[in-house]
Amino acid sequence: MIKMILQQFAPDEGEVRIGSNVKIGYLSQHIFSEVKGETVLEAFRNEVRMTEGEARHILARFLFYGHMVFHKVSQLSGGERMRLRLAQLMHQDTNLLILDEPTNHLDIESREVLEEALEDYDGTILAVSHDRYFLNKLFDKIYWIHSKEMYCFGGNFNWAKEKMVEMGMFPK
Repeated sequence: MIKMILQQFAPDEGEVRIGSNVKIGYLSQHIFSEVKGETVLEAFRNEVRMTEGEARHILARFLFYGHMVFHKVSQLSGGERMRLRLAQLMHQDTNLLILDEPTNHLDIESREVLEEALEDYDGTILAVSHDRYFLNKLFDKIYWIHSKEMYCFGGNFNWAKEKMVEMGMFPK
């Protein structure tokens, strides 16, 4: 589904239309795999135009303090790469944020940064996740795909799961 929204795959039938005012930000599972020699500060400022001081202030909120902004992106852990990409996305002009398994391989600090940033995000968030805690904490509408059918539930993951159990679609 994400690849169709990002227009990387065509649907088998029908069409996917993105509104003319939709500006998509994408947080992939495979972040910065192509970046070789850039530092955290350079990678951030290549996507977000601002002074070094402003960038360092923002990066500190994403746990990149002091000399850490000069670490090479290629040497960062998965959680650090996610925090850097999230910092970029939160300071770009997006109104639809697509997250692909955003909590995979994150330490507690990185999870907290992710949750805080998403709670403050003003746009729409579309997340694909198996992390029930994450879904319960941040989302009040769940789309559940089961046997090639999509179900929509107004409520968190636990509510959606209860409804799926009632419909006989999910084991108790």
